[in-house]
Amino acid sequence: RPPTRPARPWPADPASERVPEHTAAQLYDERWMFHGPAFQGVTDLTAIGDRHVRGVITTPPAPGALLDNVGQLLGYWIMATRTARTVVFPVGMREMRFHGPHPAPGTEVACLVRITSLTDTLLAADVQLTVDGTVWAELYGWQDRRFDNDPKTRPVERFPERNTLSEARPGGWSLLHERWPDLASRELIMRNSLAGPERVRYAEHAPRGRRQWLLGRIAVKDAVRQWLWDQGEGPVFPAELRVHNDEAGRPYVTGVHGRVLPPLDVSLAHCAEAGVAIVRPHTPGPGPGIDIEEVTERTPQTVATALGPDELRLLRTLVSDGSDGSDGSDGSEGLWFTRFWAAKEAVAKAEGTGFGGRPRDFAVLDATPAGDRLTVAGRLERAYTVHCAPAVNPPHLPDRTYAVAWTTGPVEAKEYDR
Repeated sequence: RPPTRPARPWPADPASERVPEHTAAQLYDERWMFHGPAFQGVTDLTAIGDRHVRGVITTPPAPGALLDNVGQLLGYWIMATRTARTVVFPVGMREMRFHGPHPAPGTEVACLVRITSLTDTLLAADVQLTVDGTVWAELYGWQDRRFDNDPKTRPVERFPERNTLSEARPGGWSLLHERWPDLASRELIMRNSLAGPERVRYAEHAPRGRRQWLLGRIAVKDAVRQWLWDQGEGPVFPAELRVHNDEAGRPYVTGVHGRVLPPLDVSLAHCAEAGVAIVRPHTPGPGPGIDIEEVTERTPQTVATALGPDELRLLRTLVSDGSDGSDGSDGSEGLWFTRFWAAKEAVAKAEGTGFGGRPRDFAVLDATPAGDRLTVAGRLERAYTVHCAPAVNPPHLPDRTYAVAWTTGPVEAKEYDR
């Protein structure tokens, strides 16, 4: 709206501020901001205080970029002064006053941002922009929405081509935990992890299914990228990989945007707040398979339906022997059944078929007392070695324990016969 009276520059109190720990160049070089060259207009971080930040914006030529740079200064303030919920995006403005024409590209504009309110969900500020000491614009009631984030996601937000949200685990598989509890934060993670066509597929899922589908996609992309890095590959962005499913539902991964992948076999699974994935070079026949299941007690009917007579006897022997894993669990029937089920599922995925409603087609033949290795018969091969390991949710998520089972293919006949 037009000004009602000449505006005066707001005073700055040097005693209440300090030199920022970063330079304007570091904002972009170290990717504290994600913006490309057309929107990289902050050329000086002058001072920062507990409730304000000052800087200089060299007016970019792109329309709207000058005000976007104001938002970047505000975003830097919260990243520099807070450790949690530091991802912010503008959502509203109460009032804007302009005192002259828009500065020409290349014009230096001094920017003072005053924080007026900070809650768990919103960051509010007033802003004054001056050119050669003359007030050009005043912005009142600028509001940024704050999003949940976790310190472990920050490297991925800044350098997604060199970091993963998943953790590489012994045995060559990847474990992912959901660290974005609200829908808005999940949307940000989704857009960092998926390209355009994948975002369309994400949106096509029912709301309750999107969460699990996203966990699986992130986990398998991370596993493939980790495998490539282990082979000496350079930076790989998640958007350079595309996850598909063949006619049988088995996942496979291709490269896009010029990325060429060697032939790879992948498997993925998800349960509650966790996702897992495994990748190996392609070989003819059964490949890798992985599954994750929450450890819970099942009904007698479920156990009897899923396991054949020999498996039931083996299960009861392991339970009665007090066999116990190294995960601090009690060796209960619920734990052992979960291991059995996950191991059978891993083999079904390795064969590329899934259970197809017939879990007894896959049989646990034996298991170590610690539960870390099982032998499972499939439809196509007589024996697979299946490794099993525990996993737990981190503290900020619901208290759950999982069994993760994975196989890299069938056992050679001579090895099994020994």
